[in-house]
Amino acid sequence: MSTKEIWINLPVKDVAKSKEFYKAIGFVHNTTHGDTKDSACFLIGEKNNVLMLFQEDVFKNFTKNQLTDTSQSSEVLLSFDAETRSEVDDMAIKAETAGGKLFSKPEEIQGWMYGCGFSDIDGHRWNMLHMDNNKMPQPINSNKECLIVHTTINATAEKVWDYFTHPEHIINWNNASDEWHTPHAVNDLKVGGKFHLRMEAKDGSSGFDFEGHYTHVKLEEDIAYTLVDSRKVNIHFEKVEEGIKITESFEAETDHSTELQKQGWQAILNNFKKYTENN
Repeated sequence: MSTKEIWINLPVKDVAKSKEFYKAIGFVHNTTHGDTKDSACFLIGEKNNVLMLFQEDVFKNFTKNQLTDTSQSSEVLLSFDAETRSEVDDMAIKAETAGGKLFSKPEEIQGWMYGCGFSDIDGHRWNMLHMDNNKMPQPINSNKECLIVHTTINATAEKVWDYFTHPEHIINWNNASDEWHTPHAVNDLKVGGKFHLRMEAKDGSSGFDFEGHYTHVKLEEDIAYTLVDSRKVNIHFEKVEEGIKITESFEAETDHSTELQKQGWQAILNNFKKYTENN
């Protein structure tokens, strides 16, 4: 396929008013193409990506389908990048001043992005993001299988973070079953800092050291570390209606089945939930 361009087509209630909105937020009005009473063309960014606005009845005729009620639902989220954080802040101001609505104020996202979300005067949602690649969580090795476990804790972000990272709490929840425990824990929670957890069967029959070093730490949001066997782990803390959702993604090792590994990590996470909510 030799496609050279992708055009974004949006239905609008009033082409003239929508033209003024997009001019106000800095999109370039292209008067040489599609500039009629029923349509308008704009160019976005250095690559001049095309945005076409069509009167709703014209758009419906093109798509042979009903329009989405943007006050109730969203079919797509249109995203574009920002070179700096200040560009994000400026866009948020421009969008509101031009008559749009912010559904997400400028804020840090996952520790390495900064963005805002706004809707135009017809309810179409846009997302502007500045991405700091130096803070991006380390990628999981594509040659190793990635496993994911998660749980949601009914507690504050501060409590969840403290109980998850402080050794005096770790020793009380870091076990997959009642037959195991963590008698010793050291945790230097900073980039480059090391952690060492001694995990043992209570009857003394077996045990091992769980240890590594941190590569990314964002307070109450993200943790990334590399284990001594070079496997990588990413942990994300997200505020949700029910409390704090923790999602752990980790590279599988080869000594045990992936099913057994996932069960073990999930059991420990479940134990953390129980300990945190009950103390």
